[in-house]
Amino acid sequence: MKIQQSLLVFISLCILNSCSKDDDNVPCPQTESATMKINGDIMEFQIFGRGIDLDSDGSGHTLSLYMSYGVYSPQQNTHAITLKLPYKKTGSDIVEEFNYLRVQNASSAEGDFVQSELLSNVTVNKNTCFSATFSGSAIIGGDDVIITEGVINHVYSDPFD
Repeated sequence: MKIQQSLLVFISLCILNSCSKDDDNVPCPQTESATMKINGDIMEFQIFGRGIDLDSDGSGHTLSLYMSYGVYSPQQNTHAITLKLPYKKTGSDIVEEFNYLRVQNASSAEGDFVQSELLSNVTVNKNTCFSATFSGSAIIGGDDVIITEGVINHVYSDPFD
């Protein structure tokens, strides 16, 4: 009887370990996009970089995505965003940093929407892809910056290990 119970517990543990997490079942986005309205103007950002860093307290990892929109010459007119959040975590308002940089001609201004007002929902955050929606407002360089209808759907060219 003891052997049967031990065998049953062992098989149950194997089955539970082989089951995947719910977020593993969420598919990667089918379209690649990083769009948002900034002060009413729709902008299509390019995701030009990503990275994973060990958290300073060793508790996990932080995902960083780097995006930009605009022109660099003849006169610079760009927007850049750095997004940081816990790697592989999904849910509402988990973004730790949403740094916004605006460069126009010879002047620049930057700020963090998380320090002001940012609403976000991360639906996919895997080693192969990322998907989220967001909106918010902040005062950047003395000007109101309002982001609405923000959507990021990104499939990594090379998965994280």
